[in-house]
Formats: sequence, C-alpha cells, structure tokens
Amino acid sequence: MPARSMAWSIALACLAALPAAAAPPSAAELLGAAGYSPAEIARVESGELVEKALPSGSERELVAAFAFLVASTPDALLSEVRTGLVDRVDPNTVAFAMIPGPPTLADFAKLTLAPDPPKQVRAYLAARPGGDLNLSSEEIAAFTALGADAQVPAVEQAVRGALLARLEAYQAKGLAGIAPYALAGGEQRSPADELRSATRAGTLLAKYAPAAQRMLLDYPGSRAPGSLETFRWTRYLAHGEPTVSLTHGLFVPDGDAWVVVQRQFYVSTGYNSEQAVGALMPVEKGTVVFYVNRTSTDQVLGFGGSAKRSIGSKLLASQLQALYEKVRKAVPKAGG
Repeated sequence: MPARSMAWSIALACLAALPAAAAPPSAAELLGAAGYSPAEIARVESGELVEKALPSGSERELVAAFAFLVASTPDALLSEVRTGLVDRVDPNTVAFAMIPGPPTLADFAKLTLAPDPPKQVRAYLAARPGGDLNLSSEEIAAFTALGADAQVPAVEQAVRGALLARLEAYQAKGLAGIAPYALAGGEQRSPADELRSATRAGTLLAKYAPAAQRMLLDYPGSRAPGSLETFRWTRYLAHGEPTVSLTHGLFVPDGDAWVVVQRQFYVSTGYNSEQAVGALMPVEKGTVVFYVNRTSTDQVLGFGGSAKRSIGSKLLASQLQALYEKVRKAVPKAGG
C-alpha cells in the first residue's frame, strides 16, 4: 500500500445520495450527506480534522476520507494546489515537475533514479511480469533489450521515454490509453479498470458535478465547462522505496466552490493507481475541504482481505492527515 498519497484530492465520492438541487450544497449539507453529525460538522468548522469511515468499492481498494478547514478562499487554495503544493510540503518527495504543454522528453529531464541509481538500474533491467515494478509487457521487453550491462544514463532515458509514452497515450485516449501492468502467468492488472470503478462509485459526483464525472470517464472526449487541468510527474519514497507516478489534476468550478480531482494513472511500484475527488466549499472562516482518497493495491487481496482493507484504510488516512496538516499550514491565510 502507498506510504503517502500524492494526490491533492478533495471529494464528493462514494457518499449517500442527496435529493437533486438547483444550487450546489453548502459545506454543512455536503458533510451531512457524507454521514457527519452536526457535532462533527461543528468540529470541522472550528478547525479540527475529522475522519469519516467509508466502505471500499472493491477487494483491492483502500479508502480514506476526512474533512478540514483551511483559512483561505477556495480560489487561493486552488492556486496553491495547481502549482504542486502537496509535493512541495511532502518530505518524501525527491523531485517533481509540472508539464505545462504538449509533453516532450525535456519535461522529464529532472527525473533520475535517485537516491540509489545502481539498485534501480538492476531492478529495471531484471523486470519481469508480476515483479515489483508496474510495467507493461512492451515496457519490460524494452528494458530487457538494453542489455545486462546498460548504464545509469541509458536506463534513466528509457524510464523517461516510457513515462512520456504513457502520458501521450493517456492524453490521446484517456482510460483506454493506459497500458495494463503485466502479471505472472500472462495475467494483467488494468489501472484503467480500477480508475473507472473509483469514478463510478461517486454518487454525489454524479448528482452535483455530472460534467466532472463525464470528463473523468470520457476524457479527452468530454470537457467540463470552465474546467482546468494539470499534469505532473513525481519521484518520491513510498515505505522507503523509490516510486514515480504520473498525475492528472482536474479542477471544475461550481459557483464559488470547486470540484478537484487528482488521478494517478501510472504508479511504478507499491500500488496500482489512485484517485481522489473532492470539494472546496467556501465558509465564513475560509474553505471547508472534504477529501476522499481511493487507492487500488493488490496487497489487500487473499485471506483476511477485509481486515487488511480496514487496517490499510486507517493507515492511509493517518498518513494523509499528517500530510494535509502540513498543507493547511503552508497555505496563505485569507486576508493575510
């Protein structure tokens, strides 16, 4: 399971349905729909970070959900998030880069196999289906073709090329462009299927932000009105293991509120994919953020899977809460 979530994600996902309404819900209404009691809502609005348990949507899914208050406007908070705030405050981040236009290899120039290049070179050159690295059959063949004596620069360039190809395929075809991970015995794991399932689980997303949900399912064929998007790669340590991810950020306005999505459509090791969908709701003291994170991992399969998911979800929530406490402190206060 991941040691940290990359995503800034804040959410309307997997909640009990509300009656349809012409206007977006207030923060209190949204939290109430998520199962928060009036006392818990008051705790959120007073500045506490309050967790809420939500069920997993599949046998591989970990879920973390909580709400908190940021003393800043939704627009100001959004500006920070769009420029990589979460990666900047996370001590596990090794390097990251936003990709502002059509991607090229130059966008990945800062990506290296640090902090242990020789170990990472050996891992890529020895990659196999079902191994520790999430790679397609074609990617495994490409690394094997480098030869056992390939040096760090050649392997780093091959990693950059593989990431560029994945990003281009996703931008061109969306979920249909995500190459599956090769597993042992000729089996495959599809990040696209995991992300599609996570998106369809968002009942309130469908109710209050259907354009955002359609964009997530149909991207790039559907565009939510007024939406903004970002792409980035991130190199970080997950349980001490060097990991690289590709993330699509989607930001959809809804009156004075924002729906925010962070979708990790490629993760090199440790877990399969991640999607967090959320809401930034303006209140008198700033912005209430309601956050739901859904992470797909094979590490909760097998005997005792239900218990593993429960424990894993609690661990994920704890890690995310620590990260987002740092986010709150890093965001400029409204009027400050």
